[in-house]
Amino acid sequence: MTSFRRGCNLNRWLHDNGYLALKEGADGLSPWLRDVDWSRTRAYVVGLTGIFLNIRGRESAGIVEAGQPARALKLELMRKLGGLVDEERGERAINEVFETSEIHDGPYLDRGPDLIVGYNHGYRHSWDCSSGIVTGEVFEDNRKAWSADHCVDPRLVPGILFSNCAIDEPDPGLIDMAPTVLQVFGLPPEPYMEGRPLFHRNPFTGRVQAEREQVGDAS
Repeated sequence: MTSFRRGCNLNRWLHDNGYLALKEGADGLSPWLRDVDWSRTRAYVVGLTGIFLNIRGRESAGIVEAGQPARALKLELMRKLGGLVDEERGERAINEVFETSEIHDGPYLDRGPDLIVGYNHGYRHSWDCSSGIVTGEVFEDNRKAWSADHCVDPRLVPGILFSNCAIDEPDPGLIDMAPTVLQVFGLPPEPYMEGRPLFHRNPFTGRVQAEREQVGDAS
């Protein structure tokens, strides 16, 4: 975790900079993007981690063509938002914006955001931003008791793994958790998973991982 003292409403930033439009007469206060005019919106935010493009054929009212037009829009947003400064505090709010397809892969890639926002210490999507509200300040104080978060630049919040079993991998990562859980339940990791089980031997059954894989291959 790191501190979360200032919220950033990127929906408001997208609106101010011509990437997100509101319906005629709408005030932008409705949650879950109900006030958004999708026929004129190219990018939007909902949730805690990133930015979605309004892709034609993926979103029901998408207007951004997939392929090169979408790629160009992603690069434009990455350039403009990378290093975004909170003028009121004189602090860098966003360290870098990452293109999701460059840092992740797998069969569920299209269900995630197109861009991942790497916030600096003290910053995160605001509560209004995460629930699809557009109106408000781009930056505002976080007044909730939830004063720390990990939805930031991943380089700032390396994870700490607590385990009551000795693990066999010297440098575990978050991507290793799902394969490890599958191993514990006696299931082989899916082929698309990047991680690997942290135990060479199942800590609950004592069975050696390599033996289970050989049996699976033979079957």
